[in-house]
Amino acid sequence: MKVGIIGAGPRGILVTSQLFNQYKYHSEQTEPLSITLFDPTGIGGRVWRTDQSDELIMNSAADQITLFTDASVTMSSKVYDGPSLFEWARSDEANQYLAAHGYSPDIIAAAAQLKINGYAPRVLFGAYIKWFYDDLISQQPTEISTSLMKAQVTDLTYNADHKPVIKTADGTYTFDKVVMSLGQQDNYLNDEEQSLATYAQENALTYIAPTHPGDADLSGIPAGEPAIIRGLGLSFIDYVSELTLGRGGHYMQNEDDSLFYQPSGREPRIIAGSGRGIPYYPKPINEKGYGECEVPKFLTKENIQKNSVDGKLPFDKFMDLLLSDLELVFYKLTINDKYPYKSANEFEKEFLSNPDKSAVLKQFGFQEEDAFEWDYIINPFKDVHAIGTEDYQSVLINWLNSEIVDSTKGSKTGPLAAARDLLRDFRPTFRQMIVDNCFTNQDYVEKFWGNLDSVINFLIMGPPVIRSKQLSALIRSGVVTILAPGMQVKGTDGWFVTASPKRNTDKFRSATLVEARVPKANLDITANPLLESLVDTQLARTRRLPINGENVGVNAVDVDQGTDQLLDINGDVQPDVYIWGVPLDGLRYVTNAAPRPGVNDTNLQTADKLAAEVLGLPTASDVEMD
Repeated sequence: MKVGIIGAGPRGILVTSQLFNQYKYHSEQTEPLSITLFDPTGIGGRVWRTDQSDELIMNSAADQITLFTDASVTMSSKVYDGPSLFEWARSDEANQYLAAHGYSPDIIAAAAQLKINGYAPRVLFGAYIKWFYDDLISQQPTEISTSLMKAQVTDLTYNADHKPVIKTADGTYTFDKVVMSLGQQDNYLNDEEQSLATYAQENALTYIAPTHPGDADLSGIPAGEPAIIRGLGLSFIDYVSELTLGRGGHYMQNEDDSLFYQPSGREPRIIAGSGRGIPYYPKPINEKGYGECEVPKFLTKENIQKNSVDGKLPFDKFMDLLLSDLELVFYKLTINDKYPYKSANEFEKEFLSNPDKSAVLKQFGFQEEDAFEWDYIINPFKDVHAIGTEDYQSVLINWLNSEIVDSTKGSKTGPLAAARDLLRDFRPTFRQMIVDNCFTNQDYVEKFWGNLDSVINFLIMGPPVIRSKQLSALIRSGVVTILAPGMQVKGTDGWFVTASPKRNTDKFRSATLVEARVPKANLDITANPLLESLVDTQLARTRRLPINGENVGVNAVDVDQGTDQLLDINGDVQPDVYIWGVPLDGLRYVTNAAPRPGVNDTNLQTADKLAAEVLGLPTASDVEMD
């Protein structure tokens, strides 16, 4: 059998690994297996390539990342166990591998000094992927042959025998099965972005469109001059790191554990903002051990069924159940933090059994400043209607420093940090609700994806605490200025001009505009030549749901939800072509997360199931597809 895998990032390598495992442990497999991986960047893929800046770090703790399976994973092949990223990085084997393959002394040192809850450079995860692949190939059975083609796949069609044919600039290749393991893709610019790009070209300005920060060329941004950055999420943190640490600046620690930024003089003056006007919350310091994952006490299957109407859970009730879980953890830890004479266990019993939650809170005497107020958690400055930019920096620093303190306490200790971290632990629950079709189509598209997904990203997909501490120092030093909520950008008089007109009259102009966001998966505007080709030939379509008489797209590539086989324009299954990962975002939940050990990770489940399907072998039941 000949199998083509498009994409050699973590998912492509996971499928390769599980093809090996499925093949080796099923003795009835007698036909030789040939695997060809396609990726223009090579093993590791685009996001984790090893020639990017060392300043770009991962957003998951090193001991929470793996490429190996374990006993928790629902799968039909045998466990292929091995070290997490942290365990590997600290090993002699990693030290020898990094040295032998020409990695910089800084990366070798970063690996040796990596802490269990530390955040590795992205280059180091790329090295881990390469080491994993090399180790896999060293154990390759004689009946299996594996090769890599560093090429961009531009087309996928069928030959006269209806076998999939992959096309690159160098030729065409026929396979029995094809698995598209695609990661981050670029999109064509929308009308506003294209207008700004054209304006930049006409006025000799610098416009950096939405892309992965590791791909952006920032060398043309001049020192000492203002540079506008739109977006305050993870990409913003990456760009700021490259324009400060990457230009020779460094941090010193103050006596109160805060940081002080010492500029190099090569930094631009960064003017940043967004619609929300607030950087993402810091990611809590991880305190959870191997396989430790909280489960809901309110958002349970029983409560979902009990509160459903005609098989659908009203979104307001969903939020009530979800927030009750978050409040329970928040108040229990607030008791431990501020009310040592009260019992957190007694509070939990009362909170779980008494439907009148406000009565329980009154019974335990929580002060007003210790209330869990969701509206202010998701919009901390909702009452700030008019404020000058300079005053806003003080307000923002106070909020950011407060969240840094809470997040530093940890994911099991900081009251709000631990409550927020539940949103990460509850991903399997959210995924199952999506599979079970628990929401009406309108709630699913407009409320879950249209609003709540963004809120969850704001609360829990933020940077490591160290990056938030650095941002606080940069704001205090004047290197970074954050605009009040409601940022707008226009081209005026040969400049990019930005302001938050609903909050103040302050305006800033610059010859540089950086769009600090990664393009979202969207088949309708994708600039990936393979996906474009599949749309043009009607072999792929966007997933659409009927809402009020219209078919509304959810951006995801449409697949058979039980097998991840591609569906064509008519909804017919393409039995020999599979696609998974980021292009299914909207159909699946959090498709860009790295595999996590000990928690029955969906990446690992899906890779095993896809491998079994490709080889025509029995698959595990109750697999949570990624």
